[in-house]
Amino acid sequence: MELQGLVFWVFLLAFGVVMYLVVPKSKDEAGFFGGHDSNGRPASEWALMMSIFISWIFAKSVTNAANLGAAYGIVGGLAYAAYWLSIPVAGLVIYRLRTREGATGLVPFLIGKYGRGAALAFSAAILIRLFNEVWSNTAVVGGYYGPTGSAGFITSALLFTLAVLFYSLKGGLRSSIFSDVIQAVVFTLFLGVVLAFVLPA
Repeated sequence: MELQGLVFWVFLLAFGVVMYLVVPKSKDEAGFFGGHDSNGRPASEWALMMSIFISWIFAKSVTNAANLGAAYGIVGGLAYAAYWLSIPVAGLVIYRLRTREGATGLVPFLIGKYGRGAALAFSAAILIRLFNEVWSNTAVVGGYYGPTGSAGFITSALLFTLAVLFYSLKGGLRSSIFSDVIQAVVFTLFLGVVLAFVLPA
């Protein structure tokens, strides 16, 4: 195995171990399902913002934007990156629902406005979307370890899935938000370092 390949495997294993060790363990339902800390306080707005940011940035969208950029230049990358404008658009929609409609959640809002059938259909759509998101992200990870369907691809995808599953089971939503914040900080630092070297050139 080449040194670069070995480093990739060590990094993947270290990621799983470190994340499991550092994420907090939820002791009650509010922490596991609501993301509250040990004192019962909900996650801060900054933590939620960083969680949303890193969840989208590290999704398959980055790979798609990079591939389109490689194929069509900056126009291809920017064209797909425009998809990320859905984040502030969703924020505006949610803000309007909270301020004008008094909604405390999307599902309760749909039940009150359109009935349980609409809420069930919405939840099913979200479930399908999340399922697709999970497996598309594992496919991105697998792509760094081998061609699609290869032993390296499948093994790395399974290891990554198990790593995320284990630390998510440890703390639920609280551990997920916590790990997202860590990844957002690391991503920002590394991005700053890369830009510091690239932009002057």
